[in-house]
Amino acid sequence: MLPLLLLVLVLMGLWLSVLHFPWQWITYLVMGLEIFTATIVFSMEYQAQHIGGASGWGSVAWLGFNVGLAMLLGLCRIAIWLCQRLEFQF
Repeated sequence: MLPLLLLVLVLMGLWLSVLHFPWQWITYLVMGLEIFTATIVFSMEYQAQHIGGASGWGSVAWLGFNVGLAMLLGLCRIAIWLCQRLEFQF
């Protein structure tokens, strides 16, 4: 499970660098959220490994969360780009 964790964290970091948000704090916030949720999910997985059938579902939900977060970040970046393109002020 650890290689999957590292792969997802690296892919999210690459996705954030591709999106290139105008504020640096977004990168820190998202990566902190990733590490926080991964810590919670993998601690639950560790505790559930002795229960038949319970192990593995937390990591599947975590992967779904990451996909949803990546899509949400992409939509937010498109909205920010449109606002900058149309010269709206924040």
